[in-house]
Amino acid sequence: MSKGLAPPSAANELANQRLVLALGWAGVVPMVGCVIMIEMPLATTLLKTYSLAIIAFLSGNWWSTALMKRDLSRWQLSQTLLASNAIVIVGVIVVIFMDDRSLLVLGVLFGCLLWGERYYSVFSKQPKYYRRMRTGVTCAVIVFHFIAFGLSL
Repeated sequence: MSKGLAPPSAANELANQRLVLALGWAGVVPMVGCVIMIEMPLATTLLKTYSLAIIAFLSGNWWSTALMKRDLSRWQLSQTLLASNAIVIVGVIVVIFMDDRSLLVLGVLFGCLLWGERYYSVFSKQPKYYRRMRTGVTCAVIVFHFIAFGLSL
């Protein structure tokens, strides 16, 4: 058996989990920076743009996850793909056409992504450590968006 196909060792699995957790939480850092510098003219634009990029990234992950799961019904696949598209489209529209209230909508969209990962069966096999991290990161992201909106008034 080639080394690439061998099951991961416990040490390797732990290292992978640490990497995933570190990257997940590191993704919050630019948002925190934008909130801290919210008085600067570019901070809100950066926060909205970065948030939209993360929403698109997470939504794209829905596609790959759903397409790799061969036992999904056509209905389940369609729901997952269309929901992810709808979330990104709403995000793009609010970033382009809304003022700082778009921060509230973006926060809600992050919540929708987390809800979808709990609701759609395609995500049922996510590891517990990942689910916990996603919940914590998403809650923090939502709070930072609401704080940024409050500070931008």
